[in-house]
Amino acid sequence: MPPEAPFLFAIAGISGSLAGLAGLVAGLRRGVDFRRIDLYRLREIVEFAFANVLFALSVFPLMALAATAADALRIAAVVILVATGIHVGVLIRRDRRHPLEVGSRTGWVIIAGGSDLLIIGSVAAVLIAGTFAPFEVLLLVLLARPMAAFLLVLASFEIEDGA
Repeated sequence: MPPEAPFLFAIAGISGSLAGLAGLVAGLRRGVDFRRIDLYRLREIVEFAFANVLFALSVFPLMALAATAADALRIAAVVILVATGIHVGVLIRRDRRHPLEVGSRTGWVIIAGGSDLLIIGSVAAVLIAGTFAPFEVLLLVLLARPMAAFLLVLASFEIEDGA
């Protein structure tokens, strides 16, 4: 097991917790009408969080299958890039089918677009270096996206409740 295993397990645990928190928020708000953007974000949080769990834990079997740890990290980074691209495409398609409010979309597009650029840069760094440091940065960037969405959901509830 690599010395970075505790970090990978921590990312997986935090990501799983984010998915659970999104479910808890949805459960606590049962009976209250959700805005479409909040449902969109809660679903996005769960999807990204579950993917992050798989990304963090996939390193272990990849290290057993690949010739070197560097190859395993590079494979994982490419898989992350492809999966993130597919997920972004799904989110765009979902938004086109059921358009979100324009005002609630603007800030999120900036956050999501910025994190997508950081993901691409982190993947490039992993491909070049083949070491754990840029891969850990990549996992942190992936974790920041559902966290940002979660904060936006919580902020919208605060405004709606007049708190």
